[in-house]
Amino acid sequence: MIERMHAVLNRGAMRALCVATLVALLAPELSGCATSADSGGMTVAAQPAAQIFPQRFMHAMCLRTVSGGEETNPLWVSKVDDKGFQTALSASLDGAGLTAPSSNGCAFPIDVNLLGMSQPSLGLDMTVTSHVNYKVYDQSGQPVLLATIDAPYTATFSDSPLGFVRLKRANEGAIRVSIQDFFDKLRDINPK
Repeated sequence: MIERMHAVLNRGAMRALCVATLVALLAPELSGCATSADSGGMTVAAQPAAQIFPQRFMHAMCLRTVSGGEETNPLWVSKVDDKGFQTALSASLDGAGLTAPSSNGCAFPIDVNLLGMSQPSLGLDMTVTSHVNYKVYDQSGQPVLLATIDAPYTATFSDSPLGFVRLKRANEGAIRVSIQDFFDKLRDINPK
């Protein structure tokens, strides 16, 4: 009888320990508060040498404006704000070798407007589509590239079991794919 009670107590203690460990690991995510998309998750990794941009763009571009983003209300859903998008795009341009060393050396200013994010309300797989307008100008103010890019990204249950985290990751992925699509369009341009 005593051995049986000891076994029951050990199982109960183990369950309590497992629950406590799980709560400790997930405590930040269990709060249920939405957070803004992280700029690191939106940044495009450094470009491989095989993906070459027109030579005139190399070390000649600068990010002039980023607009249209929304601040995240912690009680609602994750959004992409202007500052986070600007940081991600700047880091992506740097990684691709496109950023001018100074604003005086900027031959191709870039203006970006986040038109919106199409987000699901719930689901196991969450697909977010970013709608972004990119404008690149030459030094005379003539447009070199005017493009609106719709970029979807799906975050799955394996990315996170928590819906608000999946939505944040889908937001980050949709912006990252948008920046990558913007880079692809830049590669197809032959500036004068």
